Amino acid sequence: MFIGQNCDSLIVSSRNISGFLATPPPNIRAILLHGSDNGLIHERAEILAATVVENLGDPFRVSELTGKQIVRDPARLIDEAMAQSLVGGRRVIFVRLGTENISDSLKDLFKAPEMGSMVILEVLEAGLLPKSSPVRKLMEKEYHGAVVACYEDNQASLNQLLSEVFGQVDLRVSQEARDYLLNNLGSDRLVSRQELEKVILYAGDNQDISLEDVAAIVGDNSVLSIENIVFAVAGGNKVTLDIGLARATAEGITPIALIRATQRHIHRLLLAGAACADGMTPNEAMKILRPPVLFMFAEQFRQQLRMWSPSFSALALSLLTKSEIECKSTGLPDRAIVERTLLRVSQIARTC
Repeated sequence: MFIGQNCDSLIVSSRNISGFLATPPPNIRAILLHGSDNGLIHERAEILAATVVENLGDPFRVSELTGKQIVRDPARLIDEAMAQSLVGGRRVIFVRLGTENISDSLKDLFKAPEMGSMVILEVLEAGLLPKSSPVRKLMEKEYHGAVVACYEDNQASLNQLLSEVFGQVDLRVSQEARDYLLNNLGSDRLVSRQELEKVILYAGDNQDISLEDVAAIVGDNSVLSIENIVFAVAGGNKVTLDIGLARATAEGITPIALIRATQRHIHRLLLAGAACADGMTPNEAMKILRPPVLFMFAEQFRQQLRMWSPSFSALALSLLTKSEIECKSTGLPDRAIVERTLLRVSQIARTC
C-alpha cells in the first residue's frame, strides 16, 4: 500500500513515488497526474507509460485524447481502452485533461471487464485540481484508480535529480557546481532536465564539471553578477559594488531584482546569526540555509556573519524596503533610487 485516504483508493505519496512509477499495481487502470509542475507531470506520465509500452511512438499501442473529446463523445474513452492492439501487447491512452468533468466516462472504465490498457490523465492546464473536482473525487475513492500530485522541485528533489541525471553518464560534478545548480535550476522538472542535458552536451568527453562550466551554460548568467553585488554591499566593498552596478546596468538586471536579492541576503545573515547565537558554529549555521551558500562566496559569508548584528540588519532592511516602495510610488528613476540605497547599506557594513 502506498498511501490512501481509505482502503479502496491509492493516493501516492512522495515517499513512495519511485516504487509506484517503476511498478504500478496491477489493479490500477487509470492514473491522475495533477499539480503545479507541468514538466514533472509529463515526465511521470512517460515513465508510467514505459512500463506498458516500449515505444511511446507506436500508433497501434499508444493513443491520445483530450478532455473535450471525451465530453463530446463520452463513450470514446471506454472504446479506446477496450480496443485491442493490432500488433499485440497492452495499450496506453493519454488523456490531456483540463477542467472537464469526465467522471461518468471514468466510471464506465472502472466497471468494464478486465482489460489490458492503462489510462493516464495529465492535468496540464488546470494545475492542482481542487478536492471538489468530480474527477479527483472519483479517482481518490476508486479501487482501480490512482492519484499522483506533482509539485515543484525543492532542494531535496533537485539534488536527487542531479544525482540521477549525472550518474547515468558517469559525470563528476564539483560541490561548487552542484550548489550553483541547486540555486539556479528552475522549479519546473522539464526545464531543469533540459538545462542538465545542456551541461552533459557541453561536457563532451570531459567527465569533470566545474562551477565555471555550469555558470557559463545554465540558466541566467546574471545570477553571479547579482551575487557579486549583494556580497559587495554586505561586505562594505565600494569598489566592487561600483563595478557590479555598472555591469548590472549593461546586463539589464532590474533594480528591483537587486533590492530583493540584497534583502534575501540580509535575511540569510540574520537566520545564520541566530543559529550561531544558539550555539552553532558559522559553518554549521551556513549548512541550514536553503538554498546553500555558493562555495565561492562561503568565506565572505562567514566574515559578514561576524559583522552584521540584528540591529544593523534591521536598519539595512528598513532602508531596502523603503527603497522598493519609492521605486513603485515616486516616479523617480528606480535605478538611481536603488543604487543610492545600496551604497548606504554598504556604508552601514563599513561601520559594523
